Amino acid sequence: METSQGERETDSREPIESIYPGPLVFTGSSEEDVALAKQFWVSATMNPHPESQLVSSGTQQRLPVARTTGPTMAERTLNTENYKTEQLFEKNRKVQETEKKERYLQKAKKREEILDLLRKQREERIEVRLILKNKELVSLLHKPKVQVPQIKKELIKSERMDQEEVKTVSQLN
Repeated sequence: METSQGERETDSREPIESIYPGPLVFTGSSEEDVALAKQFWVSATMNPHPESQLVSSGTQQRLPVARTTGPTMAERTLNTENYKTEQLFEKNRKVQETEKKERYLQKAKKREEILDLLRKQREERIEVRLILKNKELVSLLHKPKVQVPQIKKELIKSERMDQEEVKTVSQLN
């Protein structure tokens, strides 16, 4: 028997493996389950029936879509009401945006004022430090120099005495 477009007719004597030579592996299943699974796989991969291809898929055979008539009077009044509410919402949104923009501009202005004040204070601190530093330099030139106290010399004498005592004690032992 011949079939069109590469289809095969199944003979009850042919095993499924000869019809579909694909890699079907069913390890650990019973023979009946394997046979049913292979039969399902073959039927799922078959080409569609020729009856389903009798009608072409072109748009010429489809029924024309009914045209809609214009909007009804109720829809027109609803549209005008929607338009009015949309205009009102748009107006409110624009007012809110301008208010928000004004707030941001005020905050930016205040920020700039604060930064200018901080810069001015910093410059004043730097000037004060420079003046103090100059005064210190001038005063250091005219200050008398401090002499090293004599306490250190006395400590050295006491250390010598201690060392002599340690020597005498070590000689006695």
